[in-house]
Amino acid sequence: MTANSYLEYFLVLFGWVMNNAMWTILSSTGLFALPLVFKVLGVWLKVREEGADEGNKGLLAMPRIEHAIYVSFVVMLFCCIPLLPVDISTIKFDSSRAKQCGISVPTPQNSGYSGLVNDFDGRTAQVPIWWYLLHMMSKGTTQAMIASIPCGTQLRQMRFDVQNTKLRDPVLLQEVQDFADQCYSRAYFRLKNSNTQLSDATINSVGWIGSDYFLKASGYYDYYTATTPRSQWPYDSARDSGYPDTGQGGYPTCKTWWSDGSSGLRTRVLATFSDYTRKEVQRQFPGQQWEEVVLRWIVSPRNAGLSGGGVTYMAGADDTASGIGGNLSRLASTFGLGMKQVEALPGFDALKQALPMIQALLQMMIITVIPVLMMFSAYEPKTVVTISFALFALQFITFWWELAGWLDDKLITILYSSLAATGLASGEPIADFLSSPRDGWIMNLVLGMMYVVFPAFWVGMLGWIGVKIGGIAEGFIKGGAQAQQAGQEGGAMAGEAVKAGARKLI
Repeated sequence: MTANSYLEYFLVLFGWVMNNAMWTILSSTGLFALPLVFKVLGVWLKVREEGADEGNKGLLAMPRIEHAIYVSFVVMLFCCIPLLPVDISTIKFDSSRAKQCGISVPTPQNSGYSGLVNDFDGRTAQVPIWWYLLHMMSKGTTQAMIASIPCGTQLRQMRFDVQNTKLRDPVLLQEVQDFADQCYSRAYFRLKNSNTQLSDATINSVGWIGSDYFLKASGYYDYYTATTPRSQWPYDSARDSGYPDTGQGGYPTCKTWWSDGSSGLRTRVLATFSDYTRKEVQRQFPGQQWEEVVLRWIVSPRNAGLSGGGVTYMAGADDTASGIGGNLSRLASTFGLGMKQVEALPGFDALKQALPMIQALLQMMIITVIPVLMMFSAYEPKTVVTISFALFALQFITFWWELAGWLDDKLITILYSSLAATGLASGEPIADFLSSPRDGWIMNLVLGMMYVVFPAFWVGMLGWIGVKIGGIAEGFIKGGAQAQQAGQEGGAMAGEAVKAGARKLI
């Protein structure tokens, strides 16, 4: 058995553990046989209506009761009784797609879910034969279809990781703000006053505090210095003669402050990114270009505001406000905070994170209630077919999401390349996408269509087909039962005819 997401890795096993517990309860209490009693009683009542004038109630009832019991026991044997053992070591986390596209994905044991995986280590469940075969067939078909999709660049996931990296260290966040006040604002003011017209390349370069233009051009970051002492650099009397020696550090130039090896602000800000995010961005932007791509976002005023916009301790009039004015003030504050958080949401980027979790939870729910569904349906083959189609459709959704991810990459590349060609965006098109906090409504509608409407339409369509095919299968089985009954009745009539003929001869 295989799993495509971290949650599915152990939730499928947990679902079968709960499935086994449910079947144990039904079998130990004898409730599993209750539908058989009602089914036999229904056959008997129907036979009483049909065979009242022929006097052959027994001949009609026996084959029908046998057929109902035989079919129910076969369904129970293959779909309800746990037979094949499975544990957490049997389930394999499928990383074939990641290897195909050259992406490094940690195993569940090495991820943040390692604690949950350890909780399930040692727990064993048994899977009925039919559902085990169905799982293998569904996953095999899904992975074969996914392998036929060209590898994408996962741009939306990359942007999600980059834009969810915050400057959590308040000291580092304050230093970024100090650098913007003491270096960037002064250099930008000088640039505006000394140049009457700037080129597009220069405008794009000076749009953030780590500007290459300010670092390389003379008279900017090599001229201005920090106005408050910095502990990373000692006091230098030749450089800092105009500043007092407070014993708390020196006053480096802005160029040194930003790019001085491991002590520089650039290196310390880059260290806030996780290794996974850094590797993914490096894969898309080789060389040193990736650093500017991620730094532009993390030191931007928007991200700095989000990083420092958490809950803080407040004391004063706002906390003690009462009455209508205080309530209105709180309402306005709450509304403003809500709008700020909506603005901070990276569009539909979180959708790809949530959907596989929902898929795994739905699988666990269906697996858990299989025994109850089978019992309430009186072990009808139609129910088996319907549940089988539902599980297959749910597991095959992974293919639609992979296809949507590849199409999304292509649409993003086309859109931002077109914006750069028309002058509405500057610099590297994909870099503009990573630093963009939101998409247009058209992109959001298309993305919602691909990730939500496609799978919903697929599940609905396949569920409808499952119900229809289940009805056909049930009709075939009932048709076989009627043929068997007709054969037995014909044999009985032939026997009666032979006996009558023998009497006449005698």
